[in-house]
Amino acid sequence: MRHKEYDQRGFTLVELMIVVAIIGLLAAIAIPNFLSYQLKAKTSEARTSLAAIKTASLSFQAERSCFLSVQSSGWPGTVPSNGAQLPWPASATVPTPGALCVNPLTGAPASAIGTFGDIGFMPSGHVRYNYYLAGSQAQTPAPGPMTNSCPNWPASLGAGSATGPTIGFMAQAQSDLDGDGATGGFMVSNLSHVVDCATNIF
Repeated sequence: MRHKEYDQRGFTLVELMIVVAIIGLLAAIAIPNFLSYQLKAKTSEARTSLAAIKTASLSFQAERSCFLSVQSSGWPGTVPSNGAQLPWPASATVPTPGALCVNPLTGAPASAIGTFGDIGFMPSGHVRYNYYLAGSQAQTPAPGPMTNSCPNWPASLGAGSATGPTIGFMAQAQSDLDGDGATGGFMVSNLSHVVDCATNIF
C-alpha cells in the first residue's frame, strides 16, 4: 500500500520576522497620521461655533446697533484639556435682564456685558473648546484675524467693553485637544473669517 507524500514546508523564522517588521513599519507611519487627522476633525467644532457666533453677533448688532461681550472667563469657563468634552452651562443660555448696549428709551449707553444666550448662540451638546466674545468701541484692531495673526495669542480675550455702543467684536475658541500643554484655537471678528491662531497646535 503506497502512502501519498505531502509537502510540509512552512515559513522560515526570517521570513516571519520580515513580515512583522513590515507591519510594524506601516503601523508606525499610519498611527500618527490617523491621530493627526482625528485631532484636525475635532477642530471643526471651533470653526463651526465661531462662524455661528459671528452670525449671531451680526444679527444682534443689526437689532441693537451694538456688539455684546461675555464674561472674561469665557464659556464653559475653563479651557478643556486632552480633548475632554465639557457641558455647556445653563447660565450661558440665560438672557441678561435690563437694557444692553444702549437704553432703548433714552439712547444712553448701557451695559455691554451679557451671555451667549443674549445673542442666541448655544452649541449642540458638550464642547471641547472654551469660547470668548469681546465687543469694543473701536473697529477690530490690526493685526487681527483679518491678517491671519491673532492678537496677544495665546492669551485669552478679556471681557471687552463694559458699556455700549460697541462697533466691533472679536470671538475666540481655545483648547488643548492633545493634552500637551500648548493652547490651540481660532479667532474671528466682525471684519474677518475664522482664523487658525496656532497652526498644527491642537
